[in-house]
Amino acid sequence: MHDLKYIRENPEAFDAALERRGAAAVSASLLALDEKRRAVQTEMQASLARRNEASKAIGAAMGKGDTATAEALKAEVASLKDSMPQMEEQERALASELDGLLAALPNLPSDEAPDGADETENVEQLRWGQQRNFDFEPKDHADLGPALGLDFET
Repeated sequence: MHDLKYIRENPEAFDAALERRGAAAVSASLLALDEKRRAVQTEMQASLARRNEASKAIGAAMGKGDTATAEALKAEVASLKDSMPQMEEQERALASELDGLLAALPNLPSDEAPDGADETENVEQLRWGQQRNFDFEPKDHADLGPALGLDFET
């Protein structure tokens, strides 16, 4: 899967590399989705911090005998507690969508790889050993399997 930090820091290079693979530029949509996810995470953290702060303030208010303030803080804590599952679900949904988009993208080609439509336009860099020459027509493994009793269907 692709690194979001790299995409945030190099969106143009990421899109250019995808275009070399024949894929459309997607960094803008990925970054927008990532921004939404991060905003929800920030909101969740702020709500959690406020809930913790209000919980401590409830104890202090009860210690001073200020029940009105304590009840108001309890209501705020309850409200924050009720909103947390929705934010967590929203964050999970956004993260899942983002992960799905990232997983569906092809790998980026090496800078040294030549541009081309398919493998026929690749440049051979190295050949090791000698190519085998047979005095018969080699058969495909799918043709040999059934003749040997192998069940390729299952």
